[in-house]
Amino acid sequence: MNRYHAVLTTADIHVNRFDHAPHEVHTDPDEETSTRWAVAFVHAGSFTVTHGAVRRTLRRGSVLLSRPGERFRCMHHEECPTDTCLSVSFESDAATAIESTWADAEWPAREIATPRLAYVDRRLLDAVRHADTFSVERWALATVEALRYDTATRRGRYAARPADVDAIVAACEAIEADPTARRSIAERARAVGLTSTRLTHSFRRYLGESPHQYVIRWRLAHAASLRSDGWNVSESCYRAGFEHLSHFSRTFQRAFGVRAADWTALSPDERRRKVQALLLRRT
Repeated sequence: MNRYHAVLTTADIHVNRFDHAPHEVHTDPDEETSTRWAVAFVHAGSFTVTHGAVRRTLRRGSVLLSRPGERFRCMHHEECPTDTCLSVSFESDAATAIESTWADAEWPAREIATPRLAYVDRRLLDAVRHADTFSVERWALATVEALRYDTATRRGRYAARPADVDAIVAACEAIEADPTARRSIAERARAVGLTSTRLTHSFRRYLGESPHQYVIRWRLAHAASLRSDGWNVSESCYRAGFEHLSHFSRTFQRAFGVRAADWTALSPDERRRKVQALLLRRT
């Protein structure tokens, strides 16, 4: 018996956890048909999926893509399956702009996720565990950006390394927890057990940017939050970790498309969308 647990439901996105009732015999149907554009991350167990002549055995760390009307077959290796997946699916109206991304990927399933998808999978799972709705939505949207980036740059030819994912996630979480901290690349690298070169290389591979660029994005998000809380432009600049007001003002306007002085004139929803877009960029 298949079970679906809704994690997040919006007008455009659905995040669901999929598993099976424990100790119950499961019979695989001869064929299934996808109803939505979706990305599914396998977190436990294993099963074989067949799309036409393509057959893959998926297990923890694997990724499955599906699109409406696509026919496939899943075959489990156990009488009582134990596989669990976290899926992100999109309504047809919201998928108009991403159809080409699925087509360009040229794969229905990967036994080992690409670096970008592996990173997004880990961050999405952490957000689900912490019941952080804002982050769940952010990382659900990031699945499309990761797939698009991997396809456009051919980064998808690389397989993710679990140890690298652990290190990058730890480095990113440290930056997010305190974006104002002034730490060198060497210090950040030592904290996660990497060399400076390896950390920078891994950031490029898993996030598509340098550690410094990641810090700047989170400082900008922090500055936007400070402005929303009533701090003036100068106070927001220095409290967010920027040293030069003129540089901050230019960077803020370039990132958000609005001057820092005019930030509070935007509606809360518009501010939220702009911060979300900033944090999704190159993620």
